[in-house]
Amino acid sequence: MYNWLQIQAQRVPDKPAVIFDGETVTFSQLYNESLKLKDHMASLNRERVGLFIGNTMDAVHVIHAAIMAGIEIVLINTRLTEREIARQLDDIGVDTVVATEPLELEGYAVHGMAALWNRDPVPCQPAAVSGDSILSIMFTSGTTGRAKAVPQTFGNHHASALGCEDRFGYSEGSVWMNVNPIYHISGFSVLLRSVIRGCTMVLVEKFHEDSVWGAVEEYKVTHTSMVPVMLDRLLGRPMPAHELQGVLLGGAGVTREVLRAALDAGLPVYNSFGMTETCSQIVSIAHDDPKILEGTVGRPLDNIEIRIDDSNDGELLVRGAPITQGYLNAEIKVSDGYFRTGDMGYIDADGYLYILDRRRDLIISGGENVYPKEIEDAVNMIPAISNAAVVKRKDAKWGEVPILLIEERTGMAIEDDEIMGHLNGLLARYKLPKEIHRMPRIVMTSTGKVSRAQNQKVYDAKKKQ
Repeated sequence: MYNWLQIQAQRVPDKPAVIFDGETVTFSQLYNESLKLKDHMASLNRERVGLFIGNTMDAVHVIHAAIMAGIEIVLINTRLTEREIARQLDDIGVDTVVATEPLELEGYAVHGMAALWNRDPVPCQPAAVSGDSILSIMFTSGTTGRAKAVPQTFGNHHASALGCEDRFGYSEGSVWMNVNPIYHISGFSVLLRSVIRGCTMVLVEKFHEDSVWGAVEEYKVTHTSMVPVMLDRLLGRPMPAHELQGVLLGGAGVTREVLRAALDAGLPVYNSFGMTETCSQIVSIAHDDPKILEGTVGRPLDNIEIRIDDSNDGELLVRGAPITQGYLNAEIKVSDGYFRTGDMGYIDADGYLYILDRRRDLIISGGENVYPKEIEDAVNMIPAISNAAVVKRKDAKWGEVPILLIEERTGMAIEDDEIMGHLNGLLARYKLPKEIHRMPRIVMTSTGKVSRAQNQKVYDAKKKQ
């Protein structure tokens, strides 16, 4: 039941599967090209391969070819530095990468598309998989900053697609525009849902507010999904005459102001909550729900159970078929079969979920997770800095941005440009602090750890001065 692409190629061979850069690829064409590439993927002789991919047709073929070859896909965030990528791959024993985008990664076998096609094929039958077989691996992290490898099975993805379909209302006749990076669960899930259901995916290589609504018009798009910062940028453009049926929001919190503006513009927005560990959204609320402007992310999908652990600061616990059963390189926190999300919230009398704080210390900037300790560790490598703390600031464009507080060593000083120059080689751009403040001292806990809560208060008070 998990050979989704083959099923659609047999059932609706001439139906558009993917529209990319003005070209249409049918389900039979997508299947046949991926089937040929499968044998070249098999020649890599690896059970698990990293994919460094952009939103391109090559990437779609590589993904389906890897699935057919029975290769576990490790999705790499293309915004990471070489050092960050190497750390993640080493952690799960990956030494081979297929790249559709330019990549230099010393010490790894990196194969571009031309090199992959030039390899001698190793004929193999399409892999037989079960619901428990790993399809994809993505990295997430806790507030410690250590990347956790999340295995997502065929069963997880299939259950996620069914739950989304019931709530979001897409169908075989839908045209889903994918503007999110397909190395993220938000973009990857759309790619899979299109072949699971047999609908058409319009793949956008790079999001640009000047072209998105035009694509909606041209391809008669019915559904799309995006992070709130994208929607905010689109609201300043004339709305498409073609009527969308659904705009799914996720990846970061959305303000009431943006939601209200979208509703006023006639956009059928659905707010949602989900994680990499849950294979995308597990809670959502529709545009016509009276509570959508009340700060709730909605009610759980039909195949999801949620509850609040009041004994642990109101932590959200979730259970259901889309949710991963464990990390590859760390212990998973489970309680009575429920996954502990680390997010704090509450559920009202009508079953609506309200998120109060996303993993407390986590900063979500433009849909990307930014982990304070990772930045602090990089800053603390600088000799002139004795201690550092990263806090957050609300930002109208990105949702949240990281702010760096530093304590300089006695008799030593360092310019902001020197700090940023150091960080540029270690961290992805979205992780770089937007402000740097010098403090008399960084507030620590009694056990010698950075007290982010107290340092956040210090920064907030400093802002008001």
